[in-house]
Amino acid sequence: MNNNLGDENFIDNVEDFTTNPIIRKEDIKRLIGIVKDNGKEEEFEKLTFTSKYICGLMRIVKNSSSVPEVNSIENIKADLNENIKNGMELLREIISASDDEEKDHFEKTYLTLTAENFGNLNQLFSDLEAVKKYTNYLKRLT
Repeated sequence: MNNNLGDENFIDNVEDFTTNPIIRKEDIKRLIGIVKDNGKEEEFEKLTFTSKYICGLMRIVKNSSSVPEVNSIENIKADLNENIKNGMELLREIISASDDEEKDHFEKTYLTLTAENFGNLNQLFSDLEAVKKYTNYLKRLT
């Protein structure tokens, strides 16, 4: 996957492209480092895709009361729940190749189920959605 992950300005380029700040910038950088060091590009691609899908489902759920076409909100919520679990498993798969300190950081910050960590995880998914949008843009350029 030619996605410029190795570019030292990659995250800055994502922010410039999406015109939104990356909230979990340091952790995205750490995650990219793990991906590059351990050949987890395919898993990262799946994680960014899943993150984009999760964020889209969250927007649908959030706006469902104002969109009359959304009449199966329970199915959407079930799909969202399943994809959040999938996203968490992909994150676990990526960090499984990292050292204990990195694993511990991601476990404590995102994967231990608390209200705060769920908020952190949502921010991480949002940042990964921005990465996916940018990498999709780069693919269209080639």
